[in-house]
Amino acid sequence: MNTPSNEPVRANIVPPLVEGRLTEWLLRTFALLVMAFIVTRWGYAWWINPSRWTALLLLVSEGYTLMLVLLARRATHRDLSVMAMVATIYAVCYVVLLAPQGTAHLAPEWVGAALLLASMAWQFTAKIVLGRSFGLLPAQRGLVMVGPYRIVRHPIYFGYLIGHIGFLLANFSWRNAAVLALLYVAQVVRIQREEAMLASSDANYRRYQQRVRWRLLPLVY
Repeated sequence: MNTPSNEPVRANIVPPLVEGRLTEWLLRTFALLVMAFIVTRWGYAWWINPSRWTALLLLVSEGYTLMLVLLARRATHRDLSVMAMVATIYAVCYVVLLAPQGTAHLAPEWVGAALLLASMAWQFTAKIVLGRSFGLLPAQRGLVMVGPYRIVRHPIYFGYLIGHIGFLLANFSWRNAAVLALLYVAQVVRIQREEAMLASSDANYRRYQQRVRWRLLPLVY
């Protein structure tokens, strides 16, 4: 739920495995279970305190993401390496580790909510452009190089980052900060694994890497 170089990463790449239907449905079932937990925990946090708009927006954002997982096109290949699997599982489950209790406001609730809304608008635009090529594990589902993908190579992750900053500003605790910091370690791993898979098998993607330099943050990474 990723080196300064723009050269394709080729070392230590586990050959992608052709996926089966069992893998696909296990991942989708897992996504549904996580979604049920999110609704229970964060839906209840908002229900008992409707002024916590960031709790509701987190629920909507994560719910939309998991819905897309259920509707995603089957990949031709997935990266089923241990590193990719661990990073992906954490990226899906991180929200389970976030705690709604014992938090402090580093900024007013409306600031966090505004950043989450901006994040959702950006994410939704990128996901609409991506269509059914969205998925969890690094995989080959076809290339998308238009819209937000002209700015950074992973605009959905950029949208997540903005939203998580907003969420943390309104729901700060050292636990939540640690959970989100570890999430972006996992996201960097996912970005690198996905780019390695695509670059090793698709010359169009290698040309795209040269044209769009930044993976996640313009002028930074």
